[in-house]
This record gives sequence, structure tokens and C-alpha cells, in this order.
Amino acid sequence: MAEMFRRTGQEVPVAKRVLELNPTHPLLPKLQAIVERDRTDPALAEYAELLYGQAILAEGGQLPDPAAFSKRIADLLLRVV
Repeated sequence: MAEMFRRTGQEVPVAKRVLELNPTHPLLPKLQAIVERDRTDPALAEYAELLYGQAILAEGGQLPDPAAFSKRIADLLLRVV
């Protein structure tokens, strides 16, 4: 819809994004375990950024900083592989 507005030269209305989580996804219990262990774990913020970036890409959006997103993925892979 935003693209249609842009193409016709109209102002694109500001829309607030909403991140919807699948409550049955196997990732949620793992994130919950981190929260229960240590709410201040910096990994939580990193995972939140990755999930948000993934959601933006899934909807066909553009990431504000693709290089930072790519670095987060690479850093995560280095830790788990």
C-alpha cells in the first residue's frame, strides 16, 4: 500500500509496526528460559533485534541497517557453529 502511495506522489501514512509471535513456536520457551535465568542477559536484546529484522524482511520491507543485521547473524552463527 505504501508503495502505491509513493508511486502516485501521495504522502505515505505512518503505520506503527506490530510484531506478532506464534505462541506455539519452539523458540519462545527458549527465550523464556533466558528471561527466567537473567532478565538483563544481552542476548535477549540481540535476539529481539534479529526477530524484528526477520519480520521486516518477511513482509518485504527494507532493513534500516542491513550491514548490522548481517553482522548479528554472522556473530550468532560463530557462537553456535
